Amino acid sequence: MQSFPVLHTKRLTLTALKSEDRDSLLSIFSDPHVTYYDGGKVMKTATQAQHYISAFKDVTSISTTNTIRWGVRLKETMELIGTAGFQNWDRTSSKAEMGAILSRDFWSDGYGLEAAKAVINYGFRHMHLHKIYAQTIENNRAAVKRLEQLGFQKEGTFRDHVYLRKQYYHVLVYSLFQ
Repeated sequence: MQSFPVLHTKRLTLTALKSEDRDSLLSIFSDPHVTYYDGGKVMKTATQAQHYISAFKDVTSISTTNTIRWGVRLKETMELIGTAGFQNWDRTSSKAEMGAILSRDFWSDGYGLEAAKAVINYGFRHMHLHKIYAQTIENNRAAVKRLEQLGFQKEGTFRDHVYLRKQYYHVLVYSLFQ
C-alpha cells in the first residue's frame, strides 16, 4: 500500500485521520455514551486524541499496528463523525476484526451501516480477507442488530469475558466470510 486508501459512499468519505481532527475526535471519544460498550474509557485530553491520530494517520501505521482506521466524514462538509476500520489484521490467516465508533449525534441515521459496508468491501476486495469478525458485549443490542443487518453470523460467546463497571459481561463473536 503506497498511500492511505480513501473510501467513498453515497453520504460519506472515509479518509486517514489528520491532526486537525483532534478536537472532533476528542469530542466523540469523550462522550461516555459513545464509549460505554467499548471499554468504557473516555478520552480526556487533546493529547490523547493526538496520540490516537498519530497511531493511525498514515500508511506506515498499518504495517506497524496491524490496524487500519479511517476517519468517517460527511461527504458534503468533511466533518469527522467517527472512525471505522480493522484491527488485529492477521495476514497469514487472512482475517481481521472490524470495529467502528460514531458520534452520538449520528446514531440511527444509517451512517454506521454505510461506513461498515465500505470497510467490509475494502477488506474483502483489497486486503483479500477471508474472514471479518467483530466482538461486542452481549448487552449491546444496537451493535448486534447492525452486525446481523450486515450479514454477520454469530459464532459463539465468551462468557464473563470483559470486566466493566464492576461486573463481568459476556462477549459475542460474529463473523462474515467472503
